[in-house]
Parts: sequence; structure tokens; C-alpha cells
Amino acid sequence: MTEVPNNPYEAPKADLNAQPAQVGQSGSLDDAIAGRYNFDIGEVMREAWGITKGMKGSFWGAALILYAIVFVVAFVGGFIFGNNVVGRVVLNIFVAAASSVLGVGIVMMGVRRAAGLPVSFSTAFGYFDRALNVFLAILLSTLLIYVGLVLLIIPGVYLAIGYCMTMPLIGDRNLRPWQAIETSRKAVSKRWFQFLGLFLVVGLLVLVSMIPLGLGLIWTAPWSINVIGVVYRRAFGVAQTA
Repeated sequence: MTEVPNNPYEAPKADLNAQPAQVGQSGSLDDAIAGRYNFDIGEVMREAWGITKGMKGSFWGAALILYAIVFVVAFVGGFIFGNNVVGRVVLNIFVAAASSVLGVGIVMMGVRRAAGLPVSFSTAFGYFDRALNVFLAILLSTLLIYVGLVLLIIPGVYLAIGYCMTMPLIGDRNLRPWQAIETSRKAVSKRWFQFLGLFLVVGLLVLVSMIPLGLGLIWTAPWSINVIGVVYRRAFGVAQTA
């Protein structure tokens, strides 16, 4: 009995939330803190690019809604505080923290995608139960980074990179604020220059993608989130299984 060939006139089918068939290298919390992990910048970027297809619609739908909320908060706050310098500083810190509270779901889209877990529009709205921990962690880390920048600049840069895994640690493992901050710093410090190089390259590519009327962001914005997801998985592993 011969196989019936595929119908050449059949409309193409696509799974908008298709997951990669295989998940790459994964770490663990203990290994990350001990520095028993490594990653190649090029490999991380390529893997993140490979899993970006199929999630752009979900990503942008959630991102536009979430950051429209942040814009409204910033606009209203700016109207209230006016030219008050202290008020503006407080507003900037609050907006940064609020952005992170809303953005933890966006970051977790990248983490789940990197782990081969289902990702959809609703994923971005599934982490509000961690809002307080995220808010406190980002508020505290932002203050520490500001202090470091004001004092000698270099400590602030060190902390800014060192705290980069705080959000996915809270989103994925629901760590307490200080626990997430310190876990991120201890783990990232073991490969600090690799993280710095990764974020510099990704940031440059995202910046270049903005040149043609920002159209390149359609691809590079979700890709950059997947970069975070891939490097997080390689360093810490992913605790969520569904």
C-alpha cells in the first residue's frame, strides 16, 4: 500500500505557539551560584533567534497593553509632580519598578519559550501574584545601582549587570526580593564579563534594528526577551514544568 502524498493545494498550517523540539543546556540554582555554568554569546543569540518564530504576535499583544498602562502612570505622575525635582526622582523610580512588575510576565514568556513550555498572550498576565516581590526587588536594586553610580560609577555598572537575573528568578522560582537580588548577583558575578558582552551586543543589535522606522523591533524585541530566557535556563535551569 502506497502512502498518499500531501495535498499540494492544502492551505499551510502553523502553530503560533510552536515550541522547539529540544531544549538545550540547562543549569541549576546551586550550579549557578557556584559558577558551574558557562555559555557562548553567539550560541545564546542563535538559540534565542531560533525560538522567536511563532511568538511575536503573543509578545507584542501583551507588551503593547502592559506598557500602555506604564505610559499612563508616567503621564499622570508627571502632571502631578510637575517640575518638582524630588518628585520626579521618586516618579522615575516608581515607574521603573512598575514597569518591572508588569514586565515580569513578558520576561517569563522568554523563560518558558527557552524551556520548551507553552507560551501564549495570557502568559504575560499570569504572574501578578509575584507583583509585590518584584516591586520591592526592583525598587531596592534600583536604589543600590543609583548609589553605586553616584559614588564611583563602576559599582553601579557592576550591580546593574549583576542584578539582571532578578526578575526571572522571582517569576520562575518565586524567590523573596533580597534572596533574588543576591542570588542573581552571586551567580552572574561568576561570568560577569560574558553577561556584559552579551547585553552589549544584544543592545547594539536592537538599537540598529530601530533605524528603519523601528520596524526591526518586530523581531529584535521578542528575540531579546528570548535571549534572557536562554541564558537564564543555561545558568539556573527552569523550575516551572507546565
